[in-house]
Amino acid sequence: MRPPSSPGFLASIRARRGALLAASRGAFAVLGVLLGEGAARAQALPSFDARTFRPSADPSASLVYEPVGTPGPWLWNVGAGLGYAHRAVVLRGARTGDEAFVPVRNQLSLDLVGGLGLGTRGFVGVAVPLALAQEGSGDLPANTSTARRVPTTALGDVALHGKASVIDNRDGGLGVAALGAVSLPTGSQESFLGEGAVTAQGRVLASYSFVLAELSGSLGYKLRTARRVWPDPGGARFGDEIPFSLSLTLRPSVLRLDAANRQRWEASLHGWVPAGPVAPFGLGDERSPPLSPAMLALSDRVELGRQRDLYVVVGVDLGLGSAIGVPSFRGLVQLGWSPRTHDEDGDGIPDDVDQCRQIPEDRDGFEDSDGCPEID
Repeated sequence: MRPPSSPGFLASIRARRGALLAASRGAFAVLGVLLGEGAARAQALPSFDARTFRPSADPSASLVYEPVGTPGPWLWNVGAGLGYAHRAVVLRGARTGDEAFVPVRNQLSLDLVGGLGLGTRGFVGVAVPLALAQEGSGDLPANTSTARRVPTTALGDVALHGKASVIDNRDGGLGVAALGAVSLPTGSQESFLGEGAVTAQGRVLASYSFVLAELSGSLGYKLRTARRVWPDPGGARFGDEIPFSLSLTLRPSVLRLDAANRQRWEASLHGWVPAGPVAPFGLGDERSPPLSPAMLALSDRVELGRQRDLYVVVGVDLGLGSAIGVPSFRGLVQLGWSPRTHDEDGDGIPDDVDQCRQIPEDRDGFEDSDGCPEID
């Protein structure tokens, strides 16, 4: 063994130190490239999700309306929604309001959803948005889009949903639920489908059910972990939001238009207003109107098949105003499958003949075969 002071030993130490320094420089170079790519991706424009419609994962939901109840223990569902939006994203002059560019003129989208009931009051779900085909203005300014033209196809930000039913109103009356959603930065930031950062949202849902009709509303708060300015610089400042919805649903069977009680009509007002850094409704900032979308949704939900495990929702979403992401017209068709026990209210009358599937028959000796309790 060479003594520590020998020339050969010192040369070996110097060689090892040189190799270690070279490896360190290489590692830092690779890390720098990765960080540089991440920074470049983080700076991609527009880097916000301009969609103003996001489907619920609950199988009993319509376009906007969502019940306060949950499916039930370990009951699962899957679904897909196809949508077409005309003039989905329009850029207007900040001062004149005149149309400058239409980054997304036509968009064909697909939303895949799935969910699972947890106990009698819990529900979790996932939603995966996709742009199947989209097009818009070309040669977009550099401060509007990094890609200069919206990509034809793209993946959006995947969202995780949760619901906790606080007061169930299947038998009528007041119902309350808590809703939550977290979006993950999986989407294309050049496609107006990706935030490039995590977002989190919480809402309180309240409704009053008249059995065959229901009035419901929700109010919440959406937190953006990364705020955006679009177009950059000097454009709309995307920050936190206050989402809202107001829905009226009606079963046409009450009007004797649906003897099998398979349908539910919906009329909903939905949207949000900015919570910061821009004040809502134009208060204190002239750029808040583009950040205050509002839409009117009209839909018909129809249960299919003898067992009613299949359902379809057909509807339209009409833009009110000219906020960013509000289309002039959006058409939607959703198809879902949610296997059930086929006697939802447990009154012994199968759902395919039960005219009140969520309300048990009262067995009072009068019309006990229709599945609906009678008003004594």
